[in-house]
This record gives sequence, C-alpha cells and structure tokens, in this order.
Amino acid sequence: MARLPVHKLKTNAKELNLGSAKVYHLPDWHSLSHPERLVVIRQIAVMRGRDPRIATLALKILKKSPARPRQYKKQAAAILKWVQNPENIYYVNEPGERLADPLWTIKAGFGDCDDQVLVLGALFESVGLPWKLVLSGRDKVTGQKVRYIQGDPIPQNTRWAHIYAMVGDRPFHPSKWYFAEPTVEGVPLGWDVISGDARYLPEMAKRRKGPARVVRLKPAPLGYKRSKLPRRERRSPAYSQAYGGLARANNSVSAAVGASVAAEAADEALNWTKITGAVATGVAVSVGTQILLDWVRGKGLWEDKGSVMSRWGNATQTLEKTSSFHLPSPFRVK
Repeated sequence: MARLPVHKLKTNAKELNLGSAKVYHLPDWHSLSHPERLVVIRQIAVMRGRDPRIATLALKILKKSPARPRQYKKQAAAILKWVQNPENIYYVNEPGERLADPLWTIKAGFGDCDDQVLVLGALFESVGLPWKLVLSGRDKVTGQKVRYIQGDPIPQNTRWAHIYAMVGDRPFHPSKWYFAEPTVEGVPLGWDVISGDARYLPEMAKRRKGPARVVRLKPAPLGYKRSKLPRRERRSPAYSQAYGGLARANNSVSAAVGASVAAEAADEALNWTKITGAVATGVAVSVGTQILLDWVRGKGLWEDKGSVMSRWGNATQTLEKTSSFHLPSPFRVK
C-alpha cells in the first residue's frame, strides 16, 4: 500500500511503528475546530481520490450498475449504495477516534462514519463528482437537530454526533446537491440525516433523562424445552471446541481439588490447638442444647418435677389460692 503523503495535511501527523500497518497520530486533533477537522478529512479523501486504485474500484462499481456514461446522479447513487453495503464496509463504532486511510478501510472491510465518508469522498473524487462534507448534531440548549455543511457558517453551541456528505448532480458546475448518507444501508441518494430518527442513527437520538433501565428477561413460554445436543456425528466442530474446552476445564479443576486434598491428607503437622478448640466448642453446644430440652420436657435433673407445662399448672393453682386474681396459662385456650 502506497504511503499517504500526510506531510501535506494542515495538521501535525506522527507515524506510529505498528509493524506492517501504517498508522498516523494527530496530536493536535482535539485542538482543531470542527471546520478545521473537516479540512483535514477532505484532504485525505482528495489524496486517495487521485490514486489509480480508487479510480479502478469506482469504475468496477459503475460498470456493474445501470448507470451509463454522463448519468452522474445514477453514478453517485451506485457509489453510495456500494459504500452502504455491509458486505463491502461493515459499519462499527470505535472506542476512540481514528482516521483510516480509505485504502485501508476498503481492505479491512469495516469502519465508522468518518471512515465510510472518507471512502465515499475518495470514490466521488476519483470520477470527478463534486462533493462536500456535512456534520449533524443537536443544539445543547433546545435539543433540536442541527446541520453544518462545509463552507457555511458553523452553528454554535452544538453537540456534533455524525458526519456524512453531499454530492453534486454534475461535474464542474453542479446545479443541485444531494445528501449522501454512507452508514445506513438502503437509504437513497438525497436522504437527509436530519429527517431520520434513532431507528437509523442512535447517535442522533435525543438524550433521555434519568438512568437507563435494566431489562429483565421474560419467563420461558409454556411448553418450552431446552434443545438437546445433536448426535456426535452430526455436530459441527464448534461443539467439540466449546464442550471439549469445558471438559478440559472441569478436569483441571477436579485435578486441582484432588491435589489439594491429597496434600492436606499427607500433611502430618496438624494444628491440634485449633482441632481441640473446635471439638470443645461442639461439645459445649451439644451439652447446653440437651440440658435445655431436658428442662422443657421434665427429663434428667427435672425428672421428679415434670415438664414445664405441669410445673406452670402447679404454680398457677398455688397462686390462685393465695391471691385475688387469676394468672392465665399460656398453654390453655378457653
């Protein structure tokens, strides 16, 4: 892959040594304004748009489409459809922000919105179609959707969330411009992100107030039965890998537990102080429990006095003879 002439970018760029992959760090990226960032993104797309490999790919796309020479709108629609197709470039979110060379994105087959718009812009550039970059987001105060087209005055107090493009209806002097959204499969040329909703672009959704709710699984429907494993000769290699790994893990745990037990059994230096204390505690609890049961039942030391119920009855009769009030028994219900 030919190296991108990053020294021509209007920002600092440092090459990172990651083996065969050429990655460039932009140390001052976060200090740039959004219009300045769009200038850098456009420069990368224009550089690759002059690459014969990008032009060759664009020609293959157009020849497989119904677009004929000089049918520029149909050509733009065909290129947009190719970039939208996840079989060509699969849209994924990134954990951070990086700008990928369009050639790398095409080879790797994945990218986020800025990666896909770089590929789209490079393909438009390679066949002479005029194009612009577009940002969309929401006003921080009103929450309304806001759009910024490259070259126009940029709206202030906006939280930008998405990048896409516009393409002209003809080279050199376009009379019409069409929005081009590269990350949503199937939307036509001219579809506007601002008129879309969270079903297509969750990053453009209005922020909800309060914490996110926890989703609980619904109970299994009546009659649900867990499916059984297919017969061994009909299983795919994935079963063998998954369950074979589980069996090996169980064997490892069993072996570790067995080794631990064997080591303890072989250890002759037992801690007799702890063993004696544990035995004495157990004996004390057992004896105390038995004494309590004997007191309730009238056994053992209380054999000649009877159970606690009979002793209560005798005490009640004695109290009734010597006092003017009656003491109710908790064991009798009138």
